[in-house]
Amino acid sequence: MWIIIKSIFQLAADQIQNIGLTVRLAIYDTRANNAHKYLGSLWEILDPLFQVLTYAVIFGGGFQTRAPQDGMPYFTWMAVGFAAWYLVNQGFSDTIRSIQTQLYMVKNVKFPVVILPMIRVVQVIPAVLSISVVAAIAMLVTGHFHPSVYWLQIVYYLFAAFVMLFFLGIFNATINILIPDYDLAIRQVLRLLFFVSGILSEPVQGNGFNNFIYYISRINPFYYIVNGWRGTFLNNEWFWNSPTVMAIFWLEMAFFAIIGTHLYLKFKDQLIDFV
Repeated sequence: MWIIIKSIFQLAADQIQNIGLTVRLAIYDTRANNAHKYLGSLWEILDPLFQVLTYAVIFGGGFQTRAPQDGMPYFTWMAVGFAAWYLVNQGFSDTIRSIQTQLYMVKNVKFPVVILPMIRVVQVIPAVLSISVVAAIAMLVTGHFHPSVYWLQIVYYLFAAFVMLFFLGIFNATINILIPDYDLAIRQVLRLLFFVSGILSEPVQGNGFNNFIYYISRINPFYYIVNGWRGTFLNNEWFWNSPTVMAIFWLEMAFFAIIGTHLYLKFKDQLIDFV
């Protein structure tokens, strides 16, 4: 166990040490992927904006969904949560095939494989910033833009999100190479998580089904980040006000850090043989 714990910190240190390389490769890969498009990398920002506007029109207009906070416009409430959701969801899904699709980069040259999942996460950041700007404008227009000391804890939630994406990324990227069907299977799970992460409505207790969704959301790490984001910018709630949910989140991260690191170290020299 001590060897695994030591390896966890070593992988984290390698990621920090190579952060400059990670950012440069993320920028290069984004430009390369969008080189054939007329609007180029601008689509990395436009696509999530269209998504948040679509959800606002459908659920805030067509279905007349209301924000769970009195006096809070639905679009403002939804947009703040969607910024956090896009970071964790898109970052999570993009890391699944990160090693498999980029092994060519490390096949013939010495390269830190451990940074491949985080390259995908860094590529999501511009889109998250654009959604955050839209959310901030919505808060300002509707009179809910009130900077306070609570906003400082966004550093904590960003740290939690990146820790989650790093260790889940290592876990998912390794498993996906070992089990070819994993990518398709986990994407079905992500579709379900969308509705139990508090993006479009807040899970509440009620009948048996509602209770099931409510308790699932409390152990959903995506919900922890989304709810914390809203608690920071809209509700003025400190992250330590929910110690049980916080403990569950970090225990889950410890589990995936141990399992993911173990699998990665065990198979890292053989990954190219599985592809």
